[in-house]
Amino acid sequence: NLEMAVKESENLVLLLTPRILYRPWCLFEITAAISSGLTVVPVEVQRPGVSFQYPEESYYMDLRAGRVLDQQGQAILYQQGVTIAAVEDALRKLFQHIALPYSP
Repeated sequence: NLEMAVKESENLVLLLTPRILYRPWCLFEITAAISSGLTVVPVEVQRPGVSFQYPEESYYMDLRAGRVLDQQGQAILYQQGVTIAAVEDALRKLFQHIALPYSP
């Protein structure tokens, strides 16, 4: 399963694309990696017309209020034993690191 694959990894390279923080499986993988103590390397994908928006406090407020993920997305996290609070904690830890730029 995905959780075991993450935990058996040594590193996670996270491509910061515009919608990554709105995808429940991506949030699950980030949370699993951070909680397992993996080294997570954020890489900001830079292309003309496409930019990643780093989460501001309003994103976290929307996450807690259920406005980031729909019910199905929230259910995916719940079924994997991941709380919204754990996702928020993992993201806050993740974004304490500087992202590496990548321009394909």
